[in-house]
Amino acid sequence: MKLYTVDEIAQLLRLSKRTVYSYIQFGYLRAIQVGEKKALRIPEDALREFLEKNQTVPEILPRPRYKLIIIRKKNPNDNR
Repeated sequence: MKLYTVDEIAQLLRLSKRTVYSYIQFGYLRAIQVGEKKALRIPEDALREFLEKNQTVPEILPRPRYKLIIIRKKNPNDNR
């Protein structure tokens, strides 16, 4: 099981560390305390759960290669 630091999560999601700490404090993002200093770590499954619940796609995921753009000519007879 991969564990992320608060700093790593902040970088991945392009958030401040303070925002990540707030998400943990209010229960939006699950974290565990490790070591004698009780440093916070976020398990990979907690990150996935957070992303699924918030329907957020981080920048680290691959983007589609192509975008479909539809251009519609304006009809001169259209009174809209």
